[in-house]
Amino acid sequence: MLANPMIDKQVPEATGFRLTGLKVLAILLLFFGTIMSVNFLMAYLAIHTFSGMQTDKPYETGLAFNHAIADAQAQDARGWSVSAAVDRAPSGTVTVKATLLDAAKAPLSGYVVTATLRSPIDAKRDHMIALSDDGKGIYHGETTAEAGQWDLEILALLNEKPLFRSVNRVILH
Repeated sequence: MLANPMIDKQVPEATGFRLTGLKVLAILLLFFGTIMSVNFLMAYLAIHTFSGMQTDKPYETGLAFNHAIADAQAQDARGWSVSAAVDRAPSGTVTVKATLLDAAKAPLSGYVVTATLRSPIDAKRDHMIALSDDGKGIYHGETTAEAGQWDLEILALLNEKPLFRSVNRVILH
């Protein structure tokens, strides 16, 4: 008879470690338990640290979108040019200066003009500034704000009706 090399090999002695079904179950439970724990922790922190809400009533804001488009078209038809300058002093004081001119480049005075520094990440950090009319279409105001990126919203009203609105990203140093 021919000798079978697979059968003739001697099996080494057991080293004392045995992988049993209970150990495999414990390894799987620890592995997936760790992953699920980290996922739940990250989801909890994501929900409780920033809600993602930028407005108190998002549904109503969405419904007003068509009205906002009509207002923007009316604003474009007026042909106004509005320029704004923002300067931040080392003390943290932010000066906003806006110049309003009509289509014929004549200064626009007598309007209620506000500027709002909006934080792109947290509405609680927003700063509303009532701009004073200096005459000759120049409006200015001050607030204190941290350095960083902000959205500057300029709003001009006449008889509580908004006639001009502009939002631009600014970087305060």
